[in-house]
Amino acid sequence: MPALSFASKLWPRRFKHRLLLLMAGLLMLATTLLGTFTVKQQSQSAQQAMQTQAAALARSLAVASTQLIRPGRQAELEALVLSYAGFEGVRALHVIAPDGLLLVQMVKPPQQAAFTKPELQAAENGASAVSGPSRQSVPAQLLPSLKAAADGNHLEVWHPVLAERLLAWVKLDFDLSPLHQLQQDIWRDTVLVAVLLVGLCGLLLHALLNRPMRALEQARRFAAELADARGLTHPVDDGPIEFVELGRALNEASVLLLQQMIVLQDAMQRQQAHEAQMEEQNDQLSAIFALSPDGLLTFDPQGQVQFANRAFLSLTDLQPGDVLGQSDSVLEALLLARAVDGEEFAGLDACFAAPDTEVGEALTLTLHGDKPRVLTLSGQHSYSASVSRVLYVCDVTRQHELDRMKSEFLSLAAHELRTPMTSIYGFIELMLEREMSEAKRQATLARIHRQCKLMINILNELLDLARIEARGASDFKFETLDLGDIVSETLADFRTPEGRERPRFELRQPGQAAMMVCIDRQKMQQILLNTLSNAYKYSPGGGPVEVRLVQGKRMADGDKLEARRHFGVEIRDHGIGLSAEHLARMGERFFRADTSGHIPGTGLGVSIVKELLDLMGGHMQIESELGRGSCVTLWIKC
Repeated sequence: MPALSFASKLWPRRFKHRLLLLMAGLLMLATTLLGTFTVKQQSQSAQQAMQTQAAALARSLAVASTQLIRPGRQAELEALVLSYAGFEGVRALHVIAPDGLLLVQMVKPPQQAAFTKPELQAAENGASAVSGPSRQSVPAQLLPSLKAAADGNHLEVWHPVLAERLLAWVKLDFDLSPLHQLQQDIWRDTVLVAVLLVGLCGLLLHALLNRPMRALEQARRFAAELADARGLTHPVDDGPIEFVELGRALNEASVLLLQQMIVLQDAMQRQQAHEAQMEEQNDQLSAIFALSPDGLLTFDPQGQVQFANRAFLSLTDLQPGDVLGQSDSVLEALLLARAVDGEEFAGLDACFAAPDTEVGEALTLTLHGDKPRVLTLSGQHSYSASVSRVLYVCDVTRQHELDRMKSEFLSLAAHELRTPMTSIYGFIELMLEREMSEAKRQATLARIHRQCKLMINILNELLDLARIEARGASDFKFETLDLGDIVSETLADFRTPEGRERPRFELRQPGQAAMMVCIDRQKMQQILLNTLSNAYKYSPGGGPVEVRLVQGKRMADGDKLEARRHFGVEIRDHGIGLSAEHLARMGERFFRADTSGHIPGTGLGVSIVKELLDLMGGHMQIESELGRGSCVTLWIKC
């Protein structure tokens, strides 16, 4: 933050100065980039040329010295090396024997333009030695090499002297200082050009912006004083079209501002005249929500009803004349007259909270009718001058019905689970307290196993129902599938009870069109398996279970008939059948047609089938006759 504050202080506040600074920065950046690119290109070209020249000199010296590296020809070799040392850029020349012994060495001392008297070192076969190191390391491979030295100021070039074998090595040190000088010259020229460009552009921008900026400053001052201009205008000079239009716009704004001020003064006077009248109406409207779906009723400061919305009248079956102008005691009597017999109600005063709290305690009141209606009443004191209290009435009949159904469902589920639990507990207690034969023990364990399996089935089906109620069809994966293929796959996976024949499936006739339906594959298979299982369970005396595909032209939808083609799966058994009374209750949770307990089941399978079909847009049709079997048709919209 301190750094940003410091930078903001350095940044110019004037637009002209900012523009000059920005242009200067852009020019400096552009010239810097150009200089960098030029230095890079020129340096690469110069360095490549130097590398080529150094490699050519080393190669030429190696070829020329092939016949001179012999005993007794040391002088000629020295003269040859000296002649090559005179080339520009050569810092040092060495002729080195294959074993690293220095044959000839010529070094240009620093800050000198010519070589000194050469230092000679002959080979071990008779020549005299000179001071300095007698041996040097040579490359391991017989290939020319070129690399920059570690200090970056010269190149080291190695070239072998070859005849029939390796005679020696030529090492050339090539000076790179001209390359560094070239880079410095380019950067110096770039800086000079950048300075000249910045100065020239600064002069041009100053000359170009001087007059427009003066006009802009005048417009700024006029805009700052526009509120006090009172319709005055300022002269507009010729210049750029944007500044001319800005001046004209400011003059028009000055005139329009004067007109608006006159209109506003007139409106304020009229507003003050209606302020007292509107205050009472605004207080009343702020406390009343006439379109609320819940009942809403307000009392005036004298405690009488002054407003009741339509929702309140509809929920209580009262008329406006029965309510308006009545006190809270009369209203309470009207409500109690419509309440069911024996209803306990603490009174309207108990609905209203104390003045220091927001909302009072919600009281419940049940009104009689064809369908009893459960209402909750809660009140609140108002600080408005025209409204003293507000009464809220909500219809919670559905919530109460859902709570009742949930309690009933939990009671039934607990009852169904308690029966196998009691049986399991009794058998286990019997096994613990009495000695049994192995056969009786196995029979008892088998009964315990059947009761545990029944409990597991009840819990699984309860979980299925809970998922259906919680998620609906949100987790369904709908696909367009052939209904015949789904039935065939399900029958292939179905395990018939022991000793019973497999279901008889009536296949489609050849050439018959596929029955394409939009369903969830897994849920449809669950529906078919549950229905097939019931068909076998409720035909304990045997008899075939028949499955076939059917097609209808219309589907019943309440009291209406929807003209739309649909397909179905018909599953028929020849079992115990259903009476008319039992048939009317099919689909109720935990309802079972067999009450003897000989047929295992939970009473939830048909409920699950019915709800899954409803979520997939289908329905279940059951036809049955007591003692003659049942026919269940699972209809699906196509």
